[in-house]
Amino acid sequence: MSLDKVTVAKRYSKALFELLASNDQLDAAYEELKQLRKVFQDNPQLGSALTDSSLALAKREALVKPLLDSTEGTIHNLVKMVYDYDRMDAMVEIIDQFEKLYDEHNQTVYADVTTAVALNDTQLDAIKSGYAKRVGAKQVVLTSKVDTSIIGGVIIRSSGTILDGSIKTKIHRLRQTLLE
Repeated sequence: MSLDKVTVAKRYSKALFELLASNDQLDAAYEELKQLRKVFQDNPQLGSALTDSSLALAKREALVKPLLDSTEGTIHNLVKMVYDYDRMDAMVEIIDQFEKLYDEHNQTVYADVTTAVALNDTQLDAIKSGYAKRVGAKQVVLTSKVDTSIIGGVIIRSSGTILDGSIKTKIHRLRQTLLE
């Protein structure tokens, strides 16, 4: 029975993370993994081509050679192993899962912030620090967007959690209370 990509990615990324952490190589390897992920994202068919058994072995090896040449150490070994086990179509997912572990280790949280007007850097920094304290993170990476329909206030979405302090929601709650 073959495993799905997410299961494979979680197993590979966990083993990779533990190995790199024990050798104190997390930061350097993470940078190398981001570059590797970019190659796969810039060439969306690469993973499929490298696992396509109908493609001649020599062609697949020619495709994987630049990846092996551009990596070293543990990441080189990862690429070789993933290629040898015909899992190259899961490489981006492996790196994504590794990134989750890396961010958790570094207490980094990603959040989307929606406001009725564009925020300046000072306001964004205030939201970052306040949210970091609230969730116990060392760093918050914000993506900001404007939605005039919320009238005012702030909506923060992160990891399945929504903090809605918008005027639109407050008006809706007040309306519901008055109708009861």
